[in-house]
Amino acid sequence: MTDMRTALPERDQYELLAAHGFDATFFGLWTERDDLDELAGLMRLDPRSRRDVRLIQEAATMTDPSVPVDEKDSLWIGPHSPGWSVVIGVSGPETGGWWLSSGDRAMFMVDWDREIDGLSDLAYYRDGNVVAEIPALPSGEFMPGPEFEPYAHGLPRGEDLNAGEEKLAHAFLTVVGRMTGRFLDEDWFHTVGRAYGVPSPSA
Repeated sequence: MTDMRTALPERDQYELLAAHGFDATFFGLWTERDDLDELAGLMRLDPRSRRDVRLIQEAATMTDPSVPVDEKDSLWIGPHSPGWSVVIGVSGPETGGWWLSSGDRAMFMVDWDREIDGLSDLAYYRDGNVVAEIPALPSGEFMPGPEFEPYAHGLPRGEDLNAGEEKLAHAFLTVVGRMTGRFLDEDWFHTVGRAYGVPSPSA
């Protein structure tokens, strides 16, 4: 049996997301919950807006370049691995969704907006608090720290000014895959989940 702590994905994780349109903007939450109804309720997603759809289909809508980012108002939630669900979009909840880690559950957040801030730090939450972060250094230097170090084997540590953020995004997503038990692949994109309209900040 493969040890996920040292396993490597078949495809570069950033390049796979970019190939499906998430090169400019991406927001992903991996949460240690497997009840999608509970997850949607915690995120205050309107059940009337629910559409059952594969991620690959919703991704094409989310990343349509003819639609301004601030008008792309959907989130896709679906199963990820046993005990884990994932939330995908081009932007996330106003407060980041930290409360999804309540009840001593783990949650990871990976996101970027290349036009504004670039890649954000990889955040690891548990029970509503940030446990650890990996800094998103523009140089691409990978500094996992003690919480992530057991899952960082074989990932490049050095600086690469030509592809720093892309390589670091791949490293972040590889660490998340190792810790949640599943990497991103084409089958993942064909998973059936649920798309919801994003509630307004005042909702």
